[in-house]
Parts: sequence; C-alpha cells; structure tokens
Amino acid sequence: MKTSRLPLFFLALVLASCAPSPEKKVEVLQTEVLALHDSAMAKMGDLYSRRKELAYLKDSVVVQDTLARRSLTNGISDLVRADERMMQWMHGYKSPEGKVPDEALSYLQQEKVKIEEVRRAIAQSLRTADSLNSLYRTSK
Repeated sequence: MKTSRLPLFFLALVLASCAPSPEKKVEVLQTEVLALHDSAMAKMGDLYSRRKELAYLKDSVVVQDTLARRSLTNGISDLVRADERMMQWMHGYKSPEGKVPDEALSYLQQEKVKIEEVRRAIAQSLRTADSLNSLYRTSK
C-alpha cells in the first residue's frame, strides 16, 4: 500500500514544480506590457506624419468647405490626443520592482489594460487620418 502512494507523491511534486513561480509570472507580464509599449511607440512617427499631412490639407486651397476643415481639424485632434495618451502612460508607468508579486501582478494587469487602450487610440486615429487623407487628397 505504501508503494502505491509514492508514485502519486512524486507526480504531485513534479506537477507543483512545473507551475510558474509568482516572480516568473510578474516577469512574463512585465515583458508583455513592455512589448505592447514598444509596438505603440513604433507608431509615434506615423502620428506625427499624419498630423502634418492633415494640417497641410486643412490649410491648402484644396479644402474650401467648412465641413472638410472641421473633419480635418478633428482628425488632427485625434492624433494629438493619441500622442498625449502615450506620453501620459509612459510618464505614469513605473517598474514594479520591489513590490510583492501579488501587488506587482495587479499593477501590471492595470498597466496592460491602459497601454492596450493607448494602442487602440493610436490605431484608430491613424485609420481616421488615412481615410481623411485619401478623401481630401483625391478631391483636388
């Protein structure tokens, strides 16, 4: 009877050792958050370029009507807000170093949600800018 429990004990021990430690979970989540940040940062130059393009269109003689100017102004504002959100996130983000794993995980989960929202805002503002650019560049 004792020998039949011994393999179960070893199996439980092996399974327990395979579960990631809380510190490893923090490390993995922090890597995910920073990867999301990096992918958002890669779009920052695009935000600036699209803003310049829309400003040019808005100020050009091509766009005469008020509705078009308002649409371009709103597109520029969306790009600026997306940029500001990124800067605010970066300014507010602090490494969870020194926190206990549960606190670090909670903090990183919140930061992951925030940076995902920033990424969505950047993507949406770029899509809008591209649409406006296509619409008003072709209407020359």
